[in-house]
Amino acid sequence: MDNVSHSLAGWALARGAGPDRPAGTTLALVLANNLPDIDVLLIARSDPSYLFYHRGITHSLLGLAVLPLILAVGLWWGYGRRRGLGWYCLLAYCGVALHLLYDVVTPWGTMLLYPFDLNRFALEWLFIVDPVTWVLPILVLVAAWRWPARARTCAAAMIVLLGAYGGTSALLHAAAERAVNRAETSDGREVVEVYAFPRFGAPLRWNGVAIAPPRAPEPRIARYSLSGIPPATHFTDRFDRGFDDPWVRRALVTPAGQGYLWWARVPFATTVAAPAGTAAGSGDTVVTVALQDLRFTRTLVPTMETWTPYAVRFRFDPATGELLEIGW
Repeated sequence: MDNVSHSLAGWALARGAGPDRPAGTTLALVLANNLPDIDVLLIARSDPSYLFYHRGITHSLLGLAVLPLILAVGLWWGYGRRRGLGWYCLLAYCGVALHLLYDVVTPWGTMLLYPFDLNRFALEWLFIVDPVTWVLPILVLVAAWRWPARARTCAAAMIVLLGAYGGTSALLHAAAERAVNRAETSDGREVVEVYAFPRFGAPLRWNGVAIAPPRAPEPRIARYSLSGIPPATHFTDRFDRGFDDPWVRRALVTPAGQGYLWWARVPFATTVAAPAGTAAGSGDTVVTVALQDLRFTRTLVPTMETWTPYAVRFRFDPATGELLEIGW
């Protein structure tokens, strides 16, 4: 989830401690709800480092065990040890745990078992920016300001409503996957993988993907747009991964290509030959190979749906086969 959602959730939960809450309660919950995203510092090292290792160690169960304790000790000391360390530990652990829960329901994936297991857990129920995770905490904050005596009830209601919203999203996600599978198999096509990736406006909008087995004729990937309750399918297009192209194969064997294959859920490639421009090379053209992930295509607000985030581009000199540059 985005950091606005994390911050609002912590702020609203702090209201549940009541008007006589101890000093530092709000700060502890807001910081704890954002603490795992300290790994944003990876972007200072390189774009690939952030892409591959964001939601790694700081978002793992190991991080859940260590980070809140560090934060709790810092707050306990900073507030002059006027309140027991246990109180700040409770707030910090609750905040970090809620952050992990918020992130697991998105399509990016969270390496909960890092560094012992690099698999990413992603329920793919909600888009990374979700208006409901903004609106509910804001309503709690307004209600707690208006009726301070009912602040705890408001915070508890938010937790219940968020749980119900998550459960509803899970049901609609499963329904979207069934709808895609039904649409593909209704005319006799084989399907080995089916996905429903949330778009902005989820759980009412999804990108559906169906993948045929390797023995099926190309193209083997079908895309659908889904909307409504129950989700209705609208066929978009059908294409192949593009991995048989010789230039794509050159890109995939590089460390960057291998890393992208590990990170992406449904990777595919496109190849374009274009004027060289300012690129160094022995010819007048360069071949650009773009690796993309179907999780993050056509996901944003309608005016920006042609923008493709999280793509990596390899530029080759077609005359020599030399890899000129890699752009993230």
